[in-house]
Amino acid sequence: MKEGFRQCMAWLHTWTGLVVGWVLFFVFLTGTAGYVQVELTRWMQPERALLSNDIPSVEQQLSKAYQFLQTDPQAQQAERWGISIMSKHRGQDEFAVNWSMPAEEGQRYGRYQQQALDLQTGQALADQVKARETGGGFTLYRMHYALHYLPYDWAIRIVGICTMFMFVAIITGVITHKKIFKDFFTFRPAKGQRSWLDVHNVLSVIALPFYIMITYSGLIFFLNAYMPLGMPMVYGFGDQGRDRYYAELYQSNRYSSQQNQQKIQPLGQSAKQFVEIMPILQQVQQQWGPQQISSINLYPSKSNDPAKIEFYKINTDKVARSRDSLQFNLTTGQQIQEGQSNQDRAAMQFGSTVLGLHEGSFAAPLLRVLYVITGLLGTAMIATGLVLWTVKRRPKQIKAGKMTFGHALVERLNIALVAGLPLAIAVYFWANRLIPANFAERAAWEVHSMYICLLLCFIYALCRPIVRAWLEILCLAAVAYLFLPILNVLTSARHLGVTLAHGDYALASVDIGFFLFGLLLAWATYAVWRKRAVILQKPQPKKRVPAAKNVVSSKTSEDES
Repeated sequence: MKEGFRQCMAWLHTWTGLVVGWVLFFVFLTGTAGYVQVELTRWMQPERALLSNDIPSVEQQLSKAYQFLQTDPQAQQAERWGISIMSKHRGQDEFAVNWSMPAEEGQRYGRYQQQALDLQTGQALADQVKARETGGGFTLYRMHYALHYLPYDWAIRIVGICTMFMFVAIITGVITHKKIFKDFFTFRPAKGQRSWLDVHNVLSVIALPFYIMITYSGLIFFLNAYMPLGMPMVYGFGDQGRDRYYAELYQSNRYSSQQNQQKIQPLGQSAKQFVEIMPILQQVQQQWGPQQISSINLYPSKSNDPAKIEFYKINTDKVARSRDSLQFNLTTGQQIQEGQSNQDRAAMQFGSTVLGLHEGSFAAPLLRVLYVITGLLGTAMIATGLVLWTVKRRPKQIKAGKMTFGHALVERLNIALVAGLPLAIAVYFWANRLIPANFAERAAWEVHSMYICLLLCFIYALCRPIVRAWLEILCLAAVAYLFLPILNVLTSARHLGVTLAHGDYALASVDIGFFLFGLLLAWATYAVWRKRAVILQKPQPKKRVPAAKNVVSSKTSEDES
């Protein structure tokens, strides 16, 4: 009975992993790249200034940004002003303002606009120094849960189903391998299927807690989408029910859809009645300390709520995913005291902590490196599982003299995704440098080039012999990553020689990461080239040991015992 249960779990582990393996490989690889989205975006916008130690104080930045918003014609008509403060903290590398226009009839939200400002003058950056249009690292980050070219609701549900399958595959994998930790210390090279299984076991165990955490927390992100009737059955269907839910969940969210449709006085007119904001800023800094403000929002009076200014804190000192803020009345200058918050309740604490672990925004540089490494290990775990499925069944296919359609399709899909997706992402970075900065819709064409490359890899895998397709696509991917730092030298002034000399190590780490990943792919290419002659070789029959010899050996062992 016990053996039968484990065999069932092995079957479930194999087929759940195969059915969704390609989507999971895509999710893990793009998610790992998306984890360093801030650094990738800076690399993909070489026009942006290097990080400097000479950053103006929060007071100076707030004064310049506030003056710009008070004089800009478009911002005068907005219903919300926002200010992004530049600091040394990760992700706070741009000094900019933004505003939201009133929603048009029939729409829930108004148009959002953003403008980067010069740190010294506070004026809008000139067109010749504006950063190029690009999806940056955020596009890769978004792909890992929203895919691309698919409706958002469809995409998150597809990824959610695949994530649930992965959770099943992890649990069944632990059950199947009863000696999983012993197998972790076992590797038998040059043993074909056994070697692939050993590698898969090692990759599965080495970061098993991370895989469980990242899979489970990924499901929590879209809890209401995966269980859509939970919230409306309690709060009602439609916009009003959703607003009631979020107003109760987050005490600061008190604006209903009905209030959003009310006519609001533009901030340009309201600002004339506001108090001085510098004394308010001093109160915030007394509570939080200096250089702890990430952004600032200003709102006009709405319904029973007064005009207010809201300061958001840089939360890098705790794991939980939260956004601490302080609000002040812009008419009186007094702090607005929030009511009892749900943030301190156990359920909210658990949810925000799990989501914070998934995003890893709290992590210091060394821990961020570990996040990237474990993300790549998870990607390799999925890849080895997909390859192991074909390696295990390939001898029978070769012996029969012809591959079945299903097996051949899995072989080709493995090549297209496992070897082709890293190449396609490299093409995404190459397109960022080679497409002219003033090209229309260049950000969209960066992504188009990535998926065109992925499609060509699949076509190429269909047309070429299996071993040659693996070897050639992996080789091309390795070359693409190894030459990215050289391409950066030829097309920008933000190459390693500049970033290292300037001390901008975060930006320099991108070029270094490209080179290291290229070396990893080069090693994989060499491994395929070294085994090219035996990959599709017919299995050799095992030599049979004579029965008489077995009897003698067994008697000998009994005598010795």
